[in-house]
Amino acid sequence: MKIEKLVVGMIGEQTYFIIDEATKKAFVVDPGDDAAIINRKIDADGLQIEKILLTHGHFDHIGAVEEVRRHTGAKVVIHEEGKRYLEDVAYNLSTMFDGFLTLQADEYVQDRGVITLKGTDISLEVIHAPGHTKDGVAFYSHKYKVAFVGDIIFRGSIGRTDFLGGNTTDLIHNIRERIFTLDKDVVLYPGHGPSTTVGYEKLHNASFNMFE
Repeated sequence: MKIEKLVVGMIGEQTYFIIDEATKKAFVVDPGDDAAIINRKIDADGLQIEKILLTHGHFDHIGAVEEVRRHTGAKVVIHEEGKRYLEDVAYNLSTMFDGFLTLQADEYVQDRGVITLKGTDISLEVIHAPGHTKDGVAFYSHKYKVAFVGDIIFRGSIGRTDFLGGNTTDLIHNIRERIFTLDKDVVLYPGHGPSTTVGYEKLHNASFNMFE
């Protein structure tokens, strides 16, 4: 499995490509903006995008979804709580930046669901960890020891909880119970900023002192 990243949009959201190098089949995680750039990479690398995976429904993570879906024919996947975020501009925050963004997913998944890239050994478990949003999930590969965590947790901090659907207590609890229970060497790929590991965050993330 190969992981590649593009930083897109006005606030530096990170779009990830999860690629099976043998077949060029791939998932795209959180195509947040700059659809032309994302689609050019897909074409240049000869990627066959099977699914567009959304960690949550905020505008900076979904802004390029429709154009990437049209370009690739890939199915859009989000947690079942994400339906409200995709369809409601107040929840997805698009009006905060003079936009009006709504869309629908093709598949709504639940906690502990498994998403498999057909014909490869790549499978991702859905870990529901609300708090930043009600629909927030991590996509976790036990085999490859990686998790794509959106805005649940960052290196040294956690996601904001002051938007609709946010709850600090829930987020802290769910990081402890759903993310920190993964092996310490699992690499966390967040929606913004550098990657980190479960072990590093358990030892060094200041948010867990702040909210004790």
